[in-house]
Amino acid sequence: MVLSTLETLRLTVAAIRQRTGESQRELAAAVGLTQDKVSRRQSGAQPWSLDEVDALARHWGMGPLDLLAGPTRAAQCLSWPPGTAALQQEPGGDG
Repeated sequence: MVLSTLETLRLTVAAIRQRTGESQRELAAAVGLTQDKVSRRQSGAQPWSLDEVDALARHWGMGPLDLLAGPTRAAQCLSWPPGTAALQQEPGGDG
């Protein structure tokens, strides 16, 4: 089964939030949204806009295509906390 881009993005944002420990409220403040808007996008009730994808990618220090590529790729490109270099890959990984 192939996931839609919107579903992939929804899962990716959830995975990155889990990895960073960021709350919906913290993410919302960082990307200029309300917590309610982030919640609706996370639940799939409303789609993320392209401008919001750009803001999310900037916030997490990656390109928007890396964010859209799915949770694994986004986690490899994650720069957290903001302003730091990308996280080192796990030992034994490709890289």
